[in-house]
Amino acid sequence: MNLSEKNNLALETLKFPVHYDAKQQTIWDAKGMMVCDIRGWGKIQFMNKSEDRQDAIGELIANLLNKYHRNENAKIDEELFKMLAS
Repeated sequence: MNLSEKNNLALETLKFPVHYDAKQQTIWDAKGMMVCDIRGWGKIQFMNKSEDRQDAIGELIANLLNKYHRNENAKIDEELFKMLAS
């Protein structure tokens, strides 16, 4: 399965919009299905504002998923990979 097929499969699975729940540290879809847990305490716990950082990552991922679903930016794959690689 190529990247485009994987992305389409994921988009078909989720009900949008998705949102991040800071209390449960999870991303949920519009039908209440858990999309993923956000866990980053290994390294983040030793950084300034560790809880804020973890929540910021959860919000970022949820926003990127929603943006991708709305197809607001056709180059989001490229942007996301650049961001993750830096």
